[in-house]
Amino acid sequence: MRRIGARHARPTMVLGRAVYDSQGRKLFDQGTSLTEDSLTTLAVYGVREVLIEDPRVADVPVQPLVAPEVEAEAVQALQQLLTEYAGDGSIAEPLVEQLRKPIYSMVRELFPEVIGEVNVAGCTSWEESRFVRPVKAAVLALLMGRRVGLGLVELGYLGLASALMDVGLMTPSQEAAPPGPPEASPGFRTHPQRSAAILGLSQRLGPNVVSIVLQHHERWDGSGFPKGLRGGDICLSARILAMADTYYELVSGTGGQRALPPHEAAEFIMAYSGELFDPQLVQLFARQVPLYPTGITVRLSTGEVGIVSDANLGHIGRPVVRILFDASLRPLQHPQDVDLAEKGQQGRLIVQVVDY
Repeated sequence: MRRIGARHARPTMVLGRAVYDSQGRKLFDQGTSLTEDSLTTLAVYGVREVLIEDPRVADVPVQPLVAPEVEAEAVQALQQLLTEYAGDGSIAEPLVEQLRKPIYSMVRELFPEVIGEVNVAGCTSWEESRFVRPVKAAVLALLMGRRVGLGLVELGYLGLASALMDVGLMTPSQEAAPPGPPEASPGFRTHPQRSAAILGLSQRLGPNVVSIVLQHHERWDGSGFPKGLRGGDICLSARILAMADTYYELVSGTGGQRALPPHEAAEFIMAYSGELFDPQLVQLFARQVPLYPTGITVRLSTGEVGIVSDANLGHIGRPVVRILFDASLRPLQHPQDVDLAEKGQQGRLIVQVVDY
């Protein structure tokens, strides 16, 4: 399969994976042949990327870390929770349980082995980011937590905290605020306390979830909020969530900033190792989140163009690329896979992401 930005999709392209909207509703089934009408639908519903069939990489699987159906269920449950919560008192326990189910399904998908890549596509609007971005952050946070050795119970706390970290932004005063990115709200810096207070009223979430939510905007160097904690004083799960949440802020372009492509967002995280983020977790992040995901089209410094056939996790920015066009952009009769991590390939660098 080939991964492209939805705006680069064209009629007659065939979907290699089903497409869901921001509310977790299926728009198109796998195998759908795109038309002008379906391209309009993708734009209207703010779909950021699609996976399409391509015979040149028919043997290349793009395996999601979490099944799209499970992620969609979590998005729907969180949206219902945020919609029905009145902004006063505790959240109705049935809504918490409805969210817990897909979160725990995500956790179980990481055992006994971790298989697949995280979904690197961001959100397309601040409205969407209220209930989509927390779920995306949850998936990445769970991957990181699994890699540092957290168990099933701890991962469950981390997943729920990730999904519910911004519930404090839904107080009545926030609902009355003018539309716009939540980061622009005058009460944004106090929302961790409000979120923690709301979640602390639940009989089923517990102090672990509350602590993670309270600390998810703390930063390694002490520059975060609400308490300015630094280093190891910040709980491990909150350090993980801080990084996952920031990554999806960057690829979503919330707060008035342009959305960064995945490799630029990952480079930002790595650049702030030891400042905003735990340096050991950043090293782990770099080995687990591909700068160039499988299926994406890239141009090399040699002028060659190809599709990433293996993200080569663990080799930062050095995936396996199936070369399809030579330096003169002539199609190769026999495409070849080139492992950029191998000795002798130092001269081949990725200089551009194409069609994304």
